[in-house]
Order: sequence, then C-alpha cells, then structure tokens
Amino acid sequence: MDIIDQFTGFCSTPSIFPKTEIPGFKSFKFPGFEVTDELREDLEKIDHPRNSVLGKRMESFFEIAIDHSERYRLIDSNIQIIQNKNTLGEIDFLLYDEVADKPLHVELVYKLYIYDEQLSPEINRWIGPNRRDSFPEKLKKLKDRQFPILYKPETLTYLEKLGLASQDIEQQLCFKAKLFTPPDFRPSKNISINPECYTGEWYSFSEFMEFPWKENLFFSPVKKDWSASPEKNEQWLKYVEILKTMQALFEKKKAPLIWMKTENTYKSFFVVWW
Repeated sequence: MDIIDQFTGFCSTPSIFPKTEIPGFKSFKFPGFEVTDELREDLEKIDHPRNSVLGKRMESFFEIAIDHSERYRLIDSNIQIIQNKNTLGEIDFLLYDEVADKPLHVELVYKLYIYDEQLSPEINRWIGPNRRDSFPEKLKKLKDRQFPILYKPETLTYLEKLGLASQDIEQQLCFKAKLFTPPDFRPSKNISINPECYTGEWYSFSEFMEFPWKENLFFSPVKKDWSASPEKNEQWLKYVEILKTMQALFEKKKAPLIWMKTENTYKSFFVVWW
C-alpha cells in the first residue's frame, strides 16, 4: 500500500462527533492540503519502526498535514511532561491558528470501533474490535488526564520557555474514527455520532462462513494500512487463503479487518474472534 494512500485515507476519515459542538470538547478544524512533491518526500521519511504502530503513524500524518497547511503552524509535538524523572503525561500537539490568531493544544485520536448491541447504555456500545477499549473510556481519559495536563505546574514551566501561557491556549480535539456496525443496524435518533463515520459491518466467523462469498477476492491489511481504502489495494487472496489468515489472527485473539473485492464493488468489515 502506497503511503500516500494511507495519508489521504487518514485525512479524509471524518470526526466521530456530529457537526454541532459536543459539550466538554471543541472540535479541531482539519486543514486542507495539496499532494505535492514536498509532501510526498516528507511522507517517505516517516517509514520507520516507531511509525508501524497505528496511533504513532497517524500522529506523524497529522504533523505533516499541519506542516503543509496554510492555516496552522506547528509549535511542538509529543511533549513529555516530566516530574522528578516520572512522566506525568504527554501533550500531542501545540499549534498556532493563523486564522483565529491564537495557540491551540490539540489531542489527536484515531480509532476503529465496532457497535455491540449487547452493551448499554448506548454510548458504551462503541468498542474496539478486540473488546480492549471503548469510546466512553477514551472520552474519560481525555477529560480526566490528557487535557488537564496543560495546567500542571510542570507544563506551565515548559510553556513559559515558549512565551506561552496556558490561559491563552485553546484546547481542541481531533477525533477521527471508522465505525463498523451489525448487518441489521438501525442508528438511534438520539446517538451523538457522526453518521459519516459508518464504514462497514462486522461479523462473527460463523456469519462470515454463511455468506456466498467464495468467488470473491479478499485481503486483510496490516494496521498501518487501516486508514487506506480497499479500492487502492493491489494484492488479493482467494477465499481459502483469507480463511488461513483469519485463523492465524484468531489464535492471537485479534479481529482482522477484511477488504473484499467483488466484480463491481469493494467492502470493508471486521470478523471477530469472540
């Protein structure tokens, strides 16, 4: 998968929040960009082990998008706040908004969630495909830990060196997400989720086996490709081959993201092991 496809996929992934502001957070307005030779060169530089982790890779993509935007200027990123040799936390990005004429503290989140109808209340139903994290858990961490760190005494000392004061910095959240739902999913009218995030469906292995898909082609992308679109993929496997890939991942208790190619369309979905 071409890194430019990963990058453009990241940039085009919508915010998990609807267009209206969500209480407690102010949404970051993602900048536009042009694919130039300089941007491609910057993308090629990030292909190293640190960026094989999905979250770190998306952070690098975000920073490149900022560097190539007209609206924002990067002040600093991945700022470790230390107290007595102990890390209190990290600030993802400090930016300067040239349009609003003010500094910003931006936290970046990039998630793929599935919707589990067995959970309640409604917001608790958005969970990681391996059931190890959830949307409300992430919101709580942002509110309780990640945003408050701007006001720690150790952070204030760091900000003073940059000529900044915490009271002048606006905090914003860039929460991009791809959401996968059950086949018969009907969204609630009261749910505070951006419907543009709906990307595909998820199935149990037995459900996957029941579908008449044996003539189609499949591929299970590695995590660093999860932001890309299946239309960009060039390597495809037959049904029996993708079953072997699934079973190998199931043994590790990992739910694979699957891309499927038919005669006239593409489909993206998860198959869960639990």
